[in-house]
Amino acid sequence: MAVYKSKGIVLRSIRYGEADRILDLYTRDAGLVSAIAKGIRRTKSRFGARLEPLSCVDFVAYGGRTLDTITQAETLRSFHGIRENLARFEAAAGMVGSVRALSGGDEADRRVFNLLYNGLDALESRDSGFEAVEAALGLKLSVLAGYAPQLDRCLNCEVALDEASEPLHFAPEHGGVLCAECRSSTADAFPMAPGTLDRLRETIERPVRDAPTGEDLKQSVLRVVRAHVLAHAPGNTLAGAKLAYRSRRPA
Repeated sequence: MAVYKSKGIVLRSIRYGEADRILDLYTRDAGLVSAIAKGIRRTKSRFGARLEPLSCVDFVAYGGRTLDTITQAETLRSFHGIRENLARFEAAAGMVGSVRALSGGDEADRRVFNLLYNGLDALESRDSGFEAVEAALGLKLSVLAGYAPQLDRCLNCEVALDEASEPLHFAPEHGGVLCAECRSSTADAFPMAPGTLDRLRETIERPVRDAPTGEDLKQSVLRVVRAHVLAHAPGNTLAGAKLAYRSRRPA
């Protein structure tokens, strides 16, 4: 079995057997990987605390039929500050949900790895505005996955949204915005608070670390982004993505 070395960010850690853990990592070179770390829960484990959820690690593993096996790991960045703050951790859990929903399979995309790393760095560096970072990552990841939301014209009548009357509605299954006159053209559309459209556009344009904040629109923007990500998970795996969002503190 081939031995390989890569960098990865631990997305999830699940207890397995008496002393092992099964890990999901998003890696720089192989995309999403599931691997087992044997004996990690023993007091004298050679891994110690190097494979904590959200940690960025350098690791060595060998491939298996269903699970790879990690043999060495070294922490590059622990992101300890995220795990110690509930609000930061909840935003990170939403980011992990987006990555798992839109980046399935084993195709590597270093842009996704870098986006997630930069998102975690932004969360740990900020004292507030964590929802904005989660929203920024979800939007940018949607663009990378080929599911960029349509934010310039109404999905139905194609009127320029800057000229459309409020309230504008977001239609997750169709991936964009409807004007007030067309909101009844689909059952899944929901109203957006005034100013949400401009905030979404600004969020896409800025780097994730500069995601625009604002208490007035944070819930409206986050609702749009989460609904969009869930609706466009590959293979229509909506239920699986919902479970990812519900998974907060890992086991």
